[in-house]
Amino acid sequence: MYDGLKHTCVEAPHVVNVFSFSKAYGMMGWRVGYIAYPSEVEGLEAQLLKTQDNIPICASIIGQKLALYSLELGAEWVKERVEKLTKNRDIILDALSPLGANAVKGGQGAIYLWAKLPSGASNDVEVVQWLAKRHGVIVIPGSASGGPGYVRVSFGGLVEDVCSVAAARLRKGMEELVSKGMLSS
Repeated sequence: MYDGLKHTCVEAPHVVNVFSFSKAYGMMGWRVGYIAYPSEVEGLEAQLLKTQDNIPICASIIGQKLALYSLELGAEWVKERVEKLTKNRDIILDALSPLGANAVKGGQGAIYLWAKLPSGASNDVEVVQWLAKRHGVIVIPGSASGGPGYVRVSFGGLVEDVCSVAAARLRKGMEELVSKGMLSS
């Protein structure tokens, strides 16, 4: 979480929480997760192990070792990564500012932002292709995640310098999109 926000989760005898190291530890793509469950519920552990036996994927050994290492290092390891992500988030927020104050959603805890496209450019797939061809920056069409008319912009996994270069291209594209629409190259 950014800006001093704290993550909370529900705890009760009937609640099983499923977590991912992707968000909590910045390990996007490593596919390592864990569950937290009430140990006082008789037989629940055995039932959960049955479920695990039927999951046809397995985290890589290196991913498991990285997850263990991050747990051993503790909160300071996470704090350092969140500080870097916060800088990237702010850089991307600035790049998206031509869309207007209320156009951007998210950024409280994820590694991406949702940006609502201007009404004249609501075909998000076309906008994504245009941004790639004309401005050399890649974003995800919102329709790929159930959000047509939006783009999803990730700021995770980038060093600050690379994020700044991408953000400058994105800002130029957004300025052009808002003022002139999608011009051809």
